[in-house]
Amino acid sequence: MIRRAFYWWLFPSAVVLPAWLLIGWAAFNQESGWSLLGLLILCPALFVAMLAVGGIVVARRGARLRRAVSWPIAGLLAGWHLSLIGFGFFLPGATGWFAVLAILFFLGLFWRALYEVVTETRARVADTFAAYERAAQPQQVGQPEPVVVEDAEVIVVQERREPRAER
Repeated sequence: MIRRAFYWWLFPSAVVLPAWLLIGWAAFNQESGWSLLGLLILCPALFVAMLAVGGIVVARRGARLRRAVSWPIAGLLAGWHLSLIGFGFFLPGATGWFAVLAILFFLGLFWRALYEVVTETRARVADTFAAYERAAQPQQVGQPEPVVVEDAEVIVVQERREPRAER
């Protein structure tokens, strides 16, 4: 259930969490307008990063079939999203730590998702090549064993060809 929820939350979160950062800045920020400029640069980058991670996670066939992310991905997504939500509160002294946590969770999530895609794809390609090699092997067809039946009645038909008369 949790893994499926994260699967369905992957792409909506790419819009919701950057929007939360902007809303959080408007509601909780006590700093200058320069932080808004930084946030206006950060939000599109975060949007692209979230779409990229979502695309990599969904690229894994196992995730698409089960419509669920793996447990390690779910844990990393939870940490990343919670750190972004914490960052959106702009708590004095904690905002920088939330930003560092978000970056670390993003890096871990990106590389873990890439690892899962590569290992699953490598296994599927190896299975496909093995199937092709099995199909390409020449089949060993043996001569059928003669059937020996004792005391069987045998009818022999002799065929004669007569020369054709020319007309």
